[in-house]
Amino acid sequence: MAQILIYDTAALYNQNMDESAQQKFQDLYEALFTGYDIKTIHDCSIGAGGTTLPLAKIGYIVSGSDLNENLLNRAKINFHAYGYAPKLFISDFREIDKILGENVDCIISTGNSLPHVDLCGFKKFLSAAHSKLNDNGLLFFDIRNWDVLAHERAIIHIIDPRIMTSDEHQSTYLLFNWHDNGSVTFSFVTSVDKKGKHEHHDVIACPVYYPLLRNDIIKALSDAGFALVKYIDLDDIWMSKGFLINDKTGNFDADFDVINWYGVLAQKVAP
Repeated sequence: MAQILIYDTAALYNQNMDESAQQKFQDLYEALFTGYDIKTIHDCSIGAGGTTLPLAKIGYIVSGSDLNENLLNRAKINFHAYGYAPKLFISDFREIDKILGENVDCIISTGNSLPHVDLCGFKKFLSAAHSKLNDNGLLFFDIRNWDVLAHERAIIHIIDPRIMTSDEHQSTYLLFNWHDNGSVTFSFVTSVDKKGKHEHHDVIACPVYYPLLRNDIIKALSDAGFALVKYIDLDDIWMSKGFLINDKTGNFDADFDVINWYGVLAQKVAP
């Protein structure tokens, strides 16, 4: 049973590139940024570009950076397929102030990327982002609900089967490995059965994550010169059907303990 790192595979190449996902993100961004005077947006964890391409479709001038060259190459392909050629470059999001060049109107980070660094790293990112935003610029990022995850310290989540026919069954499980320092690593394990007999397991591992808690986000944003605008429940965009909760109130604070994934919109405060 071999284990490979998710960023060394093609698993993320087409993430959120299907028509339904593209429309969901386009609707999200149109609602999120309507009323703000922004034209340029930089995604500092662009990956293969699936969550950023909708911004170009809306009409924003988009650029992107990421640490993974393979994903950046795929992002170039994904954007070019729709006629776009954004500036893409390799960078640690904590150091975008050193490589981004001109300031932009908005900086985003999608796909729960920021918790790849600890709280000190998150604060360093906020400082770098603040320095590269125009006056009253926007910051948007999405993350898993780490308050709930860190409290529950789950061991396993069962994901909707990829294939379920009379001849083949592929079951996927999300395994958690919690560490003494509070960090966690995930592994996606797919078990394949054919004609009633087990065939093999495939294991794809993710890098370490450091739970980023809501109270820490609020304080870090304020300390870095940002005003919190709002939180956004993003379960309908990021979570599979098996994880969705149907009886939410629609109030973010009231629903917080049953929200799996949410977004944070903040604005640079004038000095």
